[in-house]
Amino acid sequence: MTISLTIDGEQVSAKEGQSLLAVARAAGAMIPSLCAHPLIKPYGACRMCLVEVTKNGRTRITTSCNYEVLDGIEVRTDTEEVRRHRKMVLRLLLGMAPQAAAILGMAKANGVNEPTFTSREPPAGRENCILCGLCARVCQEVVGACALTLSGRGDKKGLEVPYADRVAESCIGCGACAAVCPTGAVEEESIKVEVLRKRPATERKCRYNMMGLMPGALCPNNYDCASCEVDQRFVEAARPQHPIFAAKGLVSPKGWEE
Repeated sequence: MTISLTIDGEQVSAKEGQSLLAVARAAGAMIPSLCAHPLIKPYGACRMCLVEVTKNGRTRITTSCNYEVLDGIEVRTDTEEVRRHRKMVLRLLLGMAPQAAAILGMAKANGVNEPTFTSREPPAGRENCILCGLCARVCQEVVGACALTLSGRGDKKGLEVPYADRVAESCIGCGACAAVCPTGAVEEESIKVEVLRKRPATERKCRYNMMGLMPGALCPNNYDCASCEVDQRFVEAARPQHPIFAAKGLVSPKGWEE
């Protein structure tokens, strides 16, 4: 079904079910976002993609990544009110992740210099986490490992493994969480590698085996992936398709067929 809507004064056609963010960007609107990913169901966590929508004569500010297009709506992506709300969000994000390059770039582009004070104390190594939940959701929705979760509320909200006293058994070390993190707060965990190395050699599955890409393959290299030829071929050609290589739409790694 074709839908007709107006974006910044221009008539635009879209398909039913499309997100307003995708349609607006395709129409040329410059809408920022940190937590939108094409493989993960959006829920507007970062709130940077705010737009103004008028429906049935009523206007409101809403996130565009999780707003499905509707016939006849009018959308404005750069009003004074939209800019005011984005600046407010950016000040909060700066307070949470003061060193994150993506946020610093957005703040500069929007004339935001000072963060809003936050009392949140991030865990060591997660100083730039904005709690968008992308890492936990890609682990659940794309990888299927469910090795990460968001817990708590308010200033107690945090990211952890399902049982905080140990590394999640279901983690396969695929790096999908690091690949989708918009601020660089998540890195591939060396702790998980140490856990894998304690397994008997006959049980040390190659991480590409655990990702469903090389069934049956064992790791001959003690999980030293950086020096592994197999890993380097995937990194060179296929890892940009991660997570997990565009949900296994799979591009053959360069030279892999040789």
